[in-house]
Amino acid sequence: MKSKLAIAITLWGWLIFLVWVSYDYVEYQDRWIIHIFKPTYIYEIHAFHVLIFLVPFIYTFLGYLVNEREKLLKKVKESEERYRSLSLIDELTGIYNRRGFLTMVEHYLKIVRRQKKDVFMLYADFDDLKRINDTWGHQEGDLALIETAKILKKTYRESDLIARISGDEFVVIPVGSTKDSVDLVINRLQKTLETYNLQSSRGYKISLSIGTAFYDPECPCTIEELLAVADKSMYDQKKSREPK
Repeated sequence: MKSKLAIAITLWGWLIFLVWVSYDYVEYQDRWIIHIFKPTYIYEIHAFHVLIFLVPFIYTFLGYLVNEREKLLKKVKESEERYRSLSLIDELTGIYNRRGFLTMVEHYLKIVRRQKKDVFMLYADFDDLKRINDTWGHQEGDLALIETAKILKKTYRESDLIARISGDEFVVIPVGSTKDSVDLVINRLQKTLETYNLQSSRGYKISLSIGTAFYDPECPCTIEELLAVADKSMYDQKKSREPK
């Protein structure tokens, strides 16, 4: 598809040509073609006739060059956007990777600092992924991670930040959620997990150990510190579920 600029340049060249031909026709009537092609020894007139015939083709060629340039720029821009997307998105699950999560959270924290709002972080670790890999193979383990990402995306809103920050660890920041809604946010995930496991025909259940952390704008901390708190909370929950 040609760009508007390329089309405009091409049409402008042909318009100049048609205007001149129209003028010549009005001036010489039935003899206009003879006049155009009539040999002349006046160099300036001959050169003008040659040039006026070349104008539409020159402009058409310029339009082609402009169009090719814009196509090239578009491909470069698409490549840059694709590279940027790949550098922020987890290739396996299609949600944010660690870099993408840190980038998006940094922007989000700037907003909540100004608004003096706290932030709730949910940290989920996939239980027994090693057993799935050992029993059913790594391909099945990858499928389990993909399904987990789908469960998180189904549970939470599109505006919420959802990421896979390491092999079997996921993080969710439900935008706008606070300490008061923590139980509601976790219960929503647990219900989605239960529904999935009831309907699944796989030989295992997807289970997540969940930890939480809160960002207080009055006592700000770094994202890495917030992740560390959430990770410890998750580990404590996982340890409490182990048989004694």
